[in-house]
This record gives sequence, structure tokens and C-alpha cells, in this order.
Amino acid sequence: MPADAVNYNMLAKELNDVLSCGRIDKIVMSDKSTLMLVVRSRGENRNLIITAATSPRCFLSSNKITATDVPLSFCTHLRRHILGGVIDSVEALPFERILFFRITARDELGEVLKRVMIVEIMGKYSNVVLTDGDLKISEALKHVDIGEQRPILPGIKYAVPDDITRFDPTNETATRNICENVSPADLPSVMVKRLRGIAAKTAMEIIAVSDKENVGLAAATKILLDRPLSPVVYYDGGKPTDFSFCDYSVIPGERKGFDSLSAAMDVYYGAVAVTDEKNIAENSLRRALNAALDRQKKKLAMFIGEEEAARDYEKEKIVGELITANIYRIKPGDTAVVADNWYSGEQMVIKLTENSPQEDAQKHFKRYQKKKRTIAVVTEQIEECKAAIDYLESVETSLSLTVTAADVAEIRAELEESGIIGRQNSRKKAAVSEPRKYVIDGFEVLVGKSNIQNDKITKEARGEDLWLHTQGFHGSHVVVKAREEVPYPVIVKAAEIAAFFSKARQSENVPVDYTKAKNVHKKKGAAPGKVDYFGAKTIFVKPTPPTEGV
Repeated sequence: MPADAVNYNMLAKELNDVLSCGRIDKIVMSDKSTLMLVVRSRGENRNLIITAATSPRCFLSSNKITATDVPLSFCTHLRRHILGGVIDSVEALPFERILFFRITARDELGEVLKRVMIVEIMGKYSNVVLTDGDLKISEALKHVDIGEQRPILPGIKYAVPDDITRFDPTNETATRNICENVSPADLPSVMVKRLRGIAAKTAMEIIAVSDKENVGLAAATKILLDRPLSPVVYYDGGKPTDFSFCDYSVIPGERKGFDSLSAAMDVYYGAVAVTDEKNIAENSLRRALNAALDRQKKKLAMFIGEEEAARDYEKEKIVGELITANIYRIKPGDTAVVADNWYSGEQMVIKLTENSPQEDAQKHFKRYQKKKRTIAVVTEQIEECKAAIDYLESVETSLSLTVTAADVAEIRAELEESGIIGRQNSRKKAAVSEPRKYVIDGFEVLVGKSNIQNDKITKEARGEDLWLHTQGFHGSHVVVKAREEVPYPVIVKAAEIAAFFSKARQSENVPVDYTKAKNVHKKKGAAPGKVDYFGAKTIFVKPTPPTEGV
């Protein structure tokens, strides 16, 4: 995406126009990486959002963030030094994603102090640094220790990044030398690597301008920078996928214009934030789920090993009986005895120890009892492990089908309720959200998002409602509300949805069982989402996502 220095340079001009002479009325942080400055400017409150976390960004937003219960140390520092201050200007370092907010503040005695808040939008190295007027650092969101290439610590002077391997894209000599003898296919990646502040889409747009105007890349860059601010957000299937300060001809798809770059970024990052929040929650839960699965699989392997080792328990009994039956033949010092095995009709060589024959026989009888008990216990433990693995794999499938952070939270609550993972917050219990809902030829269709929802919609289904589930694959329970006999075409479409919301969604021909809800029962103590059913018919379908107006 083109959230590069070119676009942030344009944003700096916009922020300068809107925020200069504005007063900083409020400073809050929602977490250790995200902060908001409420700036009173031109008679309005402007929310300046800055985040140095996933998808780092800085822009004016119509939304607000929720402050932490206890102010974080960096938030407290900013309040002490710039709260109530006035923003004099907003500048961007040329071809760097670094913004300088120059602020005039006052200390406790009313003395005027100059401050500079520096916002670095640099991927995982993103940071917010507060300095005095001479760029001496007073505090930073992230400390970078001495010994690193560019330390950032209180008390030292702020230094801008210095990358001698990259060049100004408006420098004709540099661009000509860098891009000489480079194939057209490789040119965008070479520009990104060797020129400062250029993202791939911006590089492609510069090349397009160069070709259209028949000028060099440096001149094309200047033409692009001279374009008026006319922000655009690009869409694919109704979802924002990109933004830029002006319309980039090289970016395909739908687009929508905005009055300001911040407004465009607000729309784009609003969608990104939902995805980021969901991905962070999903990754965290997936790690816990994988750990639980690994534990169960290790336990299963251990129990299977114990079962295999104890499987010959009947042999121990036979050996004990044969030693007892042949005691009269065993002489002191014998190391073995050959006895007729009346169970198999063959002879058996039995090793003896230095103990008496009676003691050897008792040893084998004890082993027989121990192994027999082991088989009984381990067999049950193996079944429990297999059931736990089956359940966790069903949760894994549900997790792969989540869309929002709320969906993930519900699955986490299910695992917490089952005692599989510890509670993140013992004071809160996530509420069960609504299942997916569709309409097929007038028939309402419910699709569970999690095992808890699967249980809920199945339990609440009326006896004549139609219940569907993939055969042999983990997936969502699907219920068709049957106000009358459900037509076969509706069953087919509902089965396609059931196959889509299952582990078999990438397959071509998936078996789906369907029966009336009154034929579906849940055993007492069964895992969430686990049911028994009878009287089902099977239909083979291709997994198909539900569409609007289905």
C-alpha cells in the first residue's frame, strides 16, 4: 500500500493547515502503542490518532480511543510537557515517514517552552519521541538502547535516520544511475529498494507518469508531487484495500474520493483496525489452542505406548501358571524350563531368575494384574484423549471461519468455560453473539459460528426444522426454519452453505447429512457442539459461500 513518505508528506501539509494554532486539550492512550491528542482548532475538536503498533499510522480521525484505566507513563509524560500547548506547525522530513509537530507549551511557572513531538511511521521501528526545542529527547514511546544504529533514549539528541544506500527520487543523476539497465518488470522493486520514501504502488505510478509524459523518473516524481490533493480510497468487493493522496492510475478496482487525506485514511484504517484486532485475537487464541492440541496428542501417544506395552498381559498369566504346573521339574540353579503350553499346544521356553520358582510365578501373576488394570485405565484415557482432540479440532475449524474479533472472543469464552485455557479476565464472560443468518427462497437459515452457537441453534430448533451437518468433517450446525416442508432446492443450497462453513470447504464434493431437528440429541456431558442424530439422508454438494439475496 502507498502509505509511504510521498503520502505522509502530503498529510503533513494537510495537518499543518488544520492543526496549526490549535491547542492540545486532551491526551490519552488506549494501550502501550496507541495514543490520541484532542486538538481544539478552528472551533472544532480534532482527534489526532497515532499508533506505533500493527499497521502504524498518524491521521485525524472521526473516532476516539478509550483511555486505559491507569495512565501509562508515556501518556503522563506527554500531559506534563505538552498538554495545553499550541501546535505551531506540522512538517515532514523530505521523503521520510517522519512528522515533526512543533509545539509551544508552558511549564508550571508559566514559562514558555518549545517542544517537538516526532512521529516515526517506520513499520516495526515506528515510534513517538518528545524532545525540547533543540531536539534533546525527554521521553519516547519505545526506547532504543545505546549500541543500536540509532539510539533513542532520554537525555540524548534526536538523530534522523541516515541511509546512505538510498537516494532522493527527484535526483536525476541518482535515479538514472540506479535504474539504468534494469528490466521494466524489476524497475518498481529496484526503485523501492534504492530510492527513499517510495512504496511499490507509488513507484509504479511514477513509471506510468514517466511513460505518459516521456520524461525521466526524477521528473515524473516531481510531476506526481505537484498533483493537487484529491485523496482516494480503493475498494475490492466493497472492502477498502488502499489509499493515496491522489488517484493512482496503476491501482485497479473501485475507488471513492474524499475531501481530506485524513478522511480517506480514517475509512481505510477503520477497516484495517477491525482486521488487525481480529487477527491479533485469533493468533493469540490459536497459539493457546495449538498448545492444548499438542498436549492432548502427546498424552495420546503416551497412553497408546502404555497400552501396547501392557497388551501381552494374558501371556504373563500363562507363564505364571506354567511355572506353577512345572515346579516339580525345576531344579535349583536352573535358568529356564521348557513347558507345554496347553493354550497353544506348543512348547514354551520360560526364563527363570535366581528366585524360587514360586516367587517367579508370583512375579508373573502380579505383572498380569498390573497390566490388566493398565489396559482398563489406559483404554478409557485413550478414548478421552481422542474425544478431546476431536473437540479441539472442531474448535480449530470454527476459529478458521471467524470474521470478527467478537467471533474469536466467543470461541475463547468457550475454551475458558471448558477449562482448556485460563480466563483472560475473570470478571467478564463473553456473551453469545448471533449466528449467521441467511434466507433461501423465503426460508430462514441459521449457521452456528462456534460450538456454543451450534448447541444453541440446535437446542432451540423446532422438531420439524431441518438440521444439516457435514458428514465426517468438523463444521457449523445449520438449521433451516421449516414453516412447511422444505423443498429439495432449498436443502441443496443449505447443504452447500454447511459444506462451506466446514473443514471441507476447499473440497469439490462434500457429503452433508440432513434430518429433522427432533432426530438430533445431545448426550449429557458431551463436549460443546457434539451431538448424535439418526434418520439422516446424505447429499453430496460443492461448498458454496452464501450470497446476498439467497
